[in-house]
Amino acid sequence: MPHRILLAALAILASLSSCRGPDSGGSARDAGPEDALFRVGTVVVREADLQHRLRENHGGKTGEASRKAALAILVKRARFTQAALDAGIADEAFVRDEVSRLLAARLRETQLDTRLKEIPEVSEERLREIYQDRLARYQAPEQRRVAVLWLNPGPDPERAARYEEKMTKARAFVLQDRDLRENPGKGFSVLGADHSEHQPSRFRGGILGWMQREGGPDAWTKAVAEIAFSLENKGDVSEVITREEGIFLVRVTDIKSGVTRSFESMAAGLERAERQRLRREIEDAFEDGLAERYPVEWIEPAPPPDGDAIRE
Repeated sequence: MPHRILLAALAILASLSSCRGPDSGGSARDAGPEDALFRVGTVVVREADLQHRLRENHGGKTGEASRKAALAILVKRARFTQAALDAGIADEAFVRDEVSRLLAARLRETQLDTRLKEIPEVSEERLREIYQDRLARYQAPEQRRVAVLWLNPGPDPERAARYEEKMTKARAFVLQDRDLRENPGKGFSVLGADHSEHQPSRFRGGILGWMQREGGPDAWTKAVAEIAFSLENKGDVSEVITREEGIFLVRVTDIKSGVTRSFESMAAGLERAERQRLRREIEDAFEDGLAERYPVEWIEPAPPPDGDAIRE
């Protein structure tokens, strides 16, 4: 049922427009296009309507039988359309909304889509330019898997001295123990339990996990990352380092080198994104042109903020 109402509403608009020609000096009933076939009330059916019906429902046949059958349907529809007009159906919110939506879609199809189809191919030179401009997006930074021993002496200098000595012995043990030297993935192994106050890692060999150069959001992880990225190779162990955040011994257990995605691997995606950007640019220009030609005169209620900027 809604579909039939919608068709009737479209027929209403078409009929009203067909009987309001620019040369009309009298009433709608006196006016009519040159190719008018018949009128039912204010609804005028034209030769173009008949030809459309023949194409859509009769395979383009123009014989007498086809014309009669098509005209019979057009007469019936015109009567329904005039009855709908008289019943005020054209003013129903549902009909007005659906008609508006379909008219907008038809305008887009006939005027905007042709412009969108004219978007040129994006040259490789342009794609490479975009790639270079956004190169940072396609670079995966180096990551390091880090283990840490950490003690927090607070403001007590004597405790700080004891902790530094304890951490120095731990470092010497790591460097001397063959198993730990040859297996950096173990981090600090059993040393973590007695030589670290960092609860999440102390019973895991001191292993924190993968870190990037900038570390985390807090000063402690930034300090660990700074020390870890000052080391050169997988398996390296830092010196015992005392900072405001505490006393650290850091080890790099693994390294993932930074990777840059090649232009060739990104070219197809870059082209799609650029064509979408060009498409949006054309759509925005089209809608801006409509906004300029057809300004809104707000009556009731007051317009919403930036009402003209709303896009569907």
